[in-house]
Parts: sequence; C-alpha cells; structure tokens
Amino acid sequence: MKTSFKVNRNGVMTFLLAAFVVISVIVMIGKEEEEDTLLKTGNYFYSLTPDGGNSPDLNADGLRSSANGVLFDGAPSYAGWMGGENAPGTVNVVIDLLKDYPLNKVRVVLNSPNQYWGFKDITVKYRSEAATGYSIADRHERTGNGLNYSVTVPMSNKSARFMILTVSRSQPYQHIPLTEVEIYKGTGVEGRKPGQALTTEQLKAELKKEVVLVDKYGYSTSETWPGKVTSDDQLRQEYSDEAKALADVSLDLTKYDPYGGIKRLGKQESTGYFRLQNIDGKWWFITPDGYPFIVKGVDAASLWEYGYKTPILNEDGTPKRIFEELPDRTDYAPAYTKDANGEYVSFVIANVMKKYGSDFEAKWEDITKKRLIEWGFNTFSKWTKPRNVTFPYIQVLQDPPDLRRIQWTYDVFDPQSRTIIENALKAKLQEAKDSKWLIGYTYDNEAGWNADIVKEVLTYSSDSPAKETFVDFLKPRYNGSLAAVNKLLGTNAKSFDALKDTPIDIGKVPAVDVSEYIRLASRTYHSMIRDIINKYDPNHLFLGTTVVPTWRTSLDWDQEAMQYVDAFSVDSYTRDAGWISRYEDYGKPLLNLELSFGSSERGLSNVRAATMAASIADRGTAYQALAESQAAHPLFVGSGWFSYYDQPVTGRPDGESYNVGLVNQQDQPYTDMVNIMKTVHDGLENIHVNGSAQSANPAPVKMEAEEYSSQMGIETHPLSEAETGTRIGSLQQGDWAAYGEVDLTGMKSIDVRLASAVSGTVKIRLGGPAGTVIGTLPIAPTGGWQSWTTSNVPIEPTIGTHNLYFTFEGDEGQAIGTIDYFEIKP
Repeated sequence: MKTSFKVNRNGVMTFLLAAFVVISVIVMIGKEEEEDTLLKTGNYFYSLTPDGGNSPDLNADGLRSSANGVLFDGAPSYAGWMGGENAPGTVNVVIDLLKDYPLNKVRVVLNSPNQYWGFKDITVKYRSEAATGYSIADRHERTGNGLNYSVTVPMSNKSARFMILTVSRSQPYQHIPLTEVEIYKGTGVEGRKPGQALTTEQLKAELKKEVVLVDKYGYSTSETWPGKVTSDDQLRQEYSDEAKALADVSLDLTKYDPYGGIKRLGKQESTGYFRLQNIDGKWWFITPDGYPFIVKGVDAASLWEYGYKTPILNEDGTPKRIFEELPDRTDYAPAYTKDANGEYVSFVIANVMKKYGSDFEAKWEDITKKRLIEWGFNTFSKWTKPRNVTFPYIQVLQDPPDLRRIQWTYDVFDPQSRTIIENALKAKLQEAKDSKWLIGYTYDNEAGWNADIVKEVLTYSSDSPAKETFVDFLKPRYNGSLAAVNKLLGTNAKSFDALKDTPIDIGKVPAVDVSEYIRLASRTYHSMIRDIINKYDPNHLFLGTTVVPTWRTSLDWDQEAMQYVDAFSVDSYTRDAGWISRYEDYGKPLLNLELSFGSSERGLSNVRAATMAASIADRGTAYQALAESQAAHPLFVGSGWFSYYDQPVTGRPDGESYNVGLVNQQDQPYTDMVNIMKTVHDGLENIHVNGSAQSANPAPVKMEAEEYSSQMGIETHPLSEAETGTRIGSLQQGDWAAYGEVDLTGMKSIDVRLASAVSGTVKIRLGGPAGTVIGTLPIAPTGGWQSWTTSNVPIEPTIGTHNLYFTFEGDEGQAIGTIDYFEIKP
C-alpha cells in the first residue's frame, strides 16, 4: 500500500510540475483572457488642453494616468473644450495601454451639460505595437439632440496598444464634452508584458502616424457590407449583368421629344433653342422642339471630374500611407494626374478601366446614359459632363483667376473686370451659341456680396476701385457735405479723396447705405455678365450665379440680380422647398442646381446635418420630399443632384469626402435610392401642373418716424404735451429720412400722420434720396404743429424688399411739417 501510494504521489507531482511549466510558458508568451474585462491601465494625452470640465484633467497638460484621470473614473466628471470664433475643429485623445490587448469593444460617453455642448462626429483608431500606422475601428456621426450620448465601437478582438479618439465640432462655438472611455478586453493573445510608457512627445508623434483608410478599390477599410467588390472579376461580372438589364433602355419618343420635352403637355412655339415660358401661371422650360420641360439634372457627371480624385502625397512630397494598395501606374496611367499642388489618383477611373476593359470610356458612357434615362434624369445640370453623351446641359462659366479678389468674390467695380471676363468667356460663348442641347449658362459660383465684403472693402485705400466707388456713392447721398459724412462715419478726412484712403468702421455706416452699396455692386456685376453673354451668344439663357441662400450673399445682392437674369439659380442643401419663399415675390423662374442627401456610412460623411439620411433608401425618400415640394411651386423649373459619383473616402483635393453620389466610386449604383428617384421623376410634371403657391395677404406695417436707419437734416422732438412718444421735425428742402428692409410686395398705399403750418411735398423713393419716386404726398397746412391729420399716399406697385426714402421739399429755409409715423398698407 505504501509503495502504491508513493508511486501515485510522484505521478501527481510530475503532472502538476508539467502543468506549472506549461502555464508559465503561456503567461510569458501571452495568455487567453476572459471577454469584457474593463481595462484601466496606461496613460492618455490630449492634443488640446481641456479648458472646460472637471479636475484633475481641467487645464492639465502632459500625460494623464488612466487610473487617476476623469476619462476612466466611472463617474460623471468630464473633460471639456470650449468653443469660440477661433476654436480648433477637432480634439484628439491618444491612449497608451502599455502593451497589446485583444479588444472586444470600446464605449465612449459624451454627455453634454446643456444644449451648447455636443459634437459632430467621433472617429476611433487603433494600432498594435508592431503596426506602423493606424486603422479605423469606426467613425460615428452624432444623431438626435439628447444631452446624454454614448458610442459603442465593436473591436472584434483586434489587437491594440494605442488608440486615438478624434472628436469634431459641428460649428466653432460648440463646446465638446468627453465623459468616459471604457475599453473592454476581448479574447485572444495579450502582449508579453507592459512596455515602457510613451512620453508626451512620443504620444504627440502618434497623431502624425497615418491611417490605412481604403483598400485597393478605394473602399473604406473600416466597414464591410453586401456587394462590396473584392475582385476585378466581380467588377466585370457586374458590367455584364447591368449591360443586359439596360440593353433595351432608350428615350421613349412616343412620350418625349428628343430633348426630353413632355409631348402630352402640348406643343408651344418652337424657336430651335431652349427658352422659358409661363403657361397657365406655371413656369416651364420649352425645348427647341416646343415642348414643356423641367430640369431633372445630375451634376459633375464626367468620368474625369476633378472632385473624384484624391491626393497621394503629403505636403512634404512623401507618399501618403493611407492606401492599402494603389492602382498600377502603368496599367492605369489615366487614373493618375498631377499639378502644381501635388499628385492624385482617381479610383473612379481605375475601377472603370478594370470593369469595362478596352474602350472603357465608350462603354462607360453607354451605360451612364442608359442609367440616367432609366432613372428619369434628363440634364447635365452643373459642372462637368461626359465627353460624348448627348443630353441637354447647363454650362458653368467660371470667373477668371486674374480678377481683383475680395475674399470669396472679386471687385466688380474694377474697370479691368469687363475686359478680363470678356476675354475669358468669348471663345466658350461663341463655340456654344449654336448648340440646341445647351439650356443656358450660369456664371461663377456661390460668390455674392454681403456686409462682410463691404466691411473688407472699407479697410482698403484709394487704389481699390471698390473703396473709391463707395466714397463716390456716399457723397451725393449726403448732399456732398464732407462735414456730414465725417460726423456720420466718425472720421476726420480733409476731403472726399482723403476719405478714400481712410479706413472706415462699418459699424458707423448706416445699414441702408451698406444695403444700397451692395445693390449697386449687384447691378454692376449682373448687367455686365448678361451683356457679355448676349454679345457672343444671343441664343441661350442666363440662369444666374448659383448663390447659397443666406450664405456669402444677401437679399440686396440677390434681388438686384432679378432684372438681369432669365432664371435665378441657387445651391440649397435642404429638406424642403422653403428656400423658394425668399425669392417668390420677384416672379422669376427658379432652379436649385446643387442638392443631395447623404449618410455617414462606408467611410463617408454627409454634407450637412440638415441633409443627413439614415440609410441609402432614406436618401431616396428625402429626395422625394424635396423634389415634390419644389415641383409644386409655379416658379420652379428644375434641380440638379450633386453629384453622379461619391467623393473619395480619402478626400478630394480640398478635403471634402461626402456621400453624395447616385453611384459609388466603384461604379455601383445606389439601387435602393435611384429606384425611388425613378418613381419621383416620373410624376414631377403632374405635380408642377397641379401645384400652387400659398400666397398670404400681406399685413400692414407700421413704422415710427423716429426709427430711421439714416437721415439728413432731421431732428427729433417729443410728440406733444398730450401724447407720449417722439416725432421727426425740422423737415426742410433737401432733408430726408431712410427706413431699411421694407417689404413692399402687395402694398398699395402709405398712411402718414403729420402736422404742418405751411405747404410742402413729401416724396417716397427707392434706392436713395434721389431715387425712383413711387409716391407723392402734397402737404397742406393742418392748423399748426400740434394739429395732427393722417393722409394716405398711393404708391406704385413694387415687388420685393427695399429701403424707403422720404424726401422733403418746400421753400428754402422753411420746415414743411412734422411726422409721427407711417403705416404701409396692402
């Protein structure tokens, strides 16, 4: 028994010893860990010192310990970054776990204390010790308006020692919160042992390491989805399948004329060119053959479009290491371009070459035209178009680069501008003037004038034509009185010429003067462009300058354009047709030549929060709501979807990376979206025929006389002993009072409450103290300065928002009366 026991004990000890050795080896090499263990190890570093939130991270520089900082404390305390005019757009947090861990998931909590806090999106990147660059785990765009917010990123047991969280603001004044970072260990092999902690400078250097963003086809590497191309054979098979599906697609000439005009809506006069016509209160384009037509366009439809390529070099000329693999430079040479700013690759071109093979452009153009016909598009509406596809189109005339610039626009008062523009456009206009497929032109892009431009001009000296024009414009408005102008502006110029070299504070310039100066600039600009177009191409329409309502323009600029354009074009990324209300008083046909909806999927983002969609199909549904609401308005004549392809995941040359395409960069249509668009396009003409504008009758507008924007010679006095309030008086020959931004649409007369002891005349003008007279009020004595009466002045029918000028005429040196208020009536 003892022997038997002894042998058994030795066997057990031998087994235990062997097991210990095996376990020890596993521990030394790396060990399998249970899933979902919360890690609180290592250090982290902020790219920007938190100037909001809680201690100990508040105002803390350098490394923070994961064991002691606010991000890993499991509490509501947070780090924060305050917004402001010059606040950086992004904040980075670099985390060093000290060794590689297999990770299951990362949860980031970003709770906002109030509505002024929040974020636009967050990107989570990671790398193992052995990796030279980062990979993206996820990019998440915020949804909803809740104050408490968290993002969970699956890591699928990927190995990582380093992580970078990049959080961006929606706008400069937004404050960013970061409450908690929870990193959960997954299953797999851990690093052998903690390494030496990186220093602050070393963690800063991590921010410079590049991230592999896209695979060999230009897809995001951070996501997978059904249909993602994994081989050239798959691309070729997709071409074969789509070519068969579209084999019989062509324009149905029993329903449409060759240009896409709707035959069932009746034939109108045929001029051989596109024109505009109002039919039963609704505006339409009329095709060269005489049939009604609404633009259902797509922008940037060229295979060679500049915005589809992406830079491949860093600023120092070294290759970007964000590409898993670039197309072969020899086999796909047309995909590569270079200019003074760098070198580029177009995955669109490379993928099209792989997909269509020999004679790729002709095959691609055939498929593209059939796609657009099948989806109900009928126009290349902006920017580039395929070289050999015959379709109605709108041509953008670009402003020459050698114009005298003022921020985003240029000096329209420069006497050299006309010559420069005419020389740049002459050949293009002459080349296109006989085209039956050209609808018309737009000029420049998103570059109107507003008060910011005037503010800039006022800082210039006399060598600026715009500054010189401003002083020349101001002088007669104030009766040529240098003293009056100096007093108004707070300047001390010795002459009007000296004033041209004097910086002027826009805050001292009356709003009506800024407004009228912008209107003068708009008339100068739009009349010049119209005249140049008509000189070299009298056959086609001038469709405006595609402004963005309320951004880099003003109603003053836009309104004055109306008299010079055949139709007015905007770029409005929005969800409904509300933008039309800004312009409907003017009665001009309206186009929206850039619109789209995007989702934050597949490595791309949306253009703006207002047009963010939850999915591909939701993009189509959002388009349906916008397209149908626009088409219902009698002034609406068409729109353009921006753009045919998505922008690159790695960013086009200016950095934009938006999900805007009908088709992705791998030449795969967004079927769930375009199928909805096809149905929408089939019914837009019916909606336009049956739609109507909801015009409300204007309400009377009462203005106290003393609430003028600017004046000359006016004094204010208490209303009377019996009434409280204020009146304007001392109204003598040459005096005037101006009132800004008065909507006169639908208004027919103005009541004036006044008192007078003598005779005189009040004239109501537009544009300035010497401007167009729209109403005249003869003043007869009322019985004294406190004997009030209300007189009604009929005014000429006037459309739009204007500055009103009340000018006073009477015997020299004699006041003609005093005024309490005006009331403008429909």
